[in-house]
Amino acid sequence: MNYRQSLLALAIASGLSATPAAHALDLGEFNDTKFSIGGFFKAEGIYEKVDEGDSRIFGRANQSRVNLKTVTQKEGHTIVGFVEGDFYGGLFPGENNDLRLRHAFIKVDQTTVGQTWTGQFWAVAYHDYLDFFGGPRGTLGGLNFRTPLVSHEVAGFRFTAQDPVNNDADIPDIAVNYNLNLDGGHRIILSASGRKLENDDFVGGGAVGSKFMIGKHSFNLNAHYGEGLGAFTGVGANNSLASPDVENGEAVSQFGYDVGFRYVFNDKWRANIAYTKVDVDDNADTDYKAQRVNVIHNITNDLEAGLEWRQYNLAFGPLLPDGQQVEVMAKYKF
Repeated sequence: MNYRQSLLALAIASGLSATPAAHALDLGEFNDTKFSIGGFFKAEGIYEKVDEGDSRIFGRANQSRVNLKTVTQKEGHTIVGFVEGDFYGGLFPGENNDLRLRHAFIKVDQTTVGQTWTGQFWAVAYHDYLDFFGGPRGTLGGLNFRTPLVSHEVAGFRFTAQDPVNNDADIPDIAVNYNLNLDGGHRIILSASGRKLENDDFVGGGAVGSKFMIGKHSFNLNAHYGEGLGAFTGVGANNSLASPDVENGEAVSQFGYDVGFRYVFNDKWRANIAYTKVDVDDNADTDYKAQRVNVIHNITNDLEAGLEWRQYNLAFGPLLPDGQQVEVMAKYKF
């Protein structure tokens, strides 16, 4: 993965849902195949007050997306096809807001092949966040990028072999997740991750994601530790996504945690507060922290509006400058 690809990866955060096509419109059935479309339109206005440089205000709607899903029952198998795009092909200055491929995969029963979420993405219990670029940064889903892979689920486990972040690696990146859903809506995710670095070391790390229900409210805690994880958290040596896990030819380790609390006022209003911190064992002093507070209002089941304040320390260039942001957004799902 080169530097430009890494920047694109940073722009692929998941929004408010980790599951493709969680909200969809059925189109009907043809030749034993059910068709549906889904997605959303989202408009954002952002005020940005940076620590160094000029403040600015800007708007965007690039996160809007559309997908097509097919489901076929044939010879005892369930075959799912899914393709989705958004408009972040024009992320960089001078480019248009071109359609960009997000997902394109086939799932046969419990086996998935194609381009979709990395195995590391599934290690995280996600909060409600409005920030498309930096919402989950600092967790193993921090870049939320998708990559070609093969994944298989069995007995609560998910085994994933995926296109390596290191272009010169001769083995795939791997991830193993174990998902435990408990009574009352509680959830625990245990994960292990391994990959070959640019210095040819094969390294690994582990993570835990958890969600605990407190009545209708919820508390989330994510934590990770190990080497080779900066490629997924977006935090690492020299704060560079080009090779975030190697410094002076040596593997870099990191420890991070992310905590959040969601308070549900009623079926129309909810609020979230979250804090993230990552300590990196490097000489470049690339430790990272972020905090956010938001409130979200469901005007209807399909239409919501939100307001979020956030602050980043040691962020990533023009996409995530150090400082504060205030975002107001509207999102219509179909």
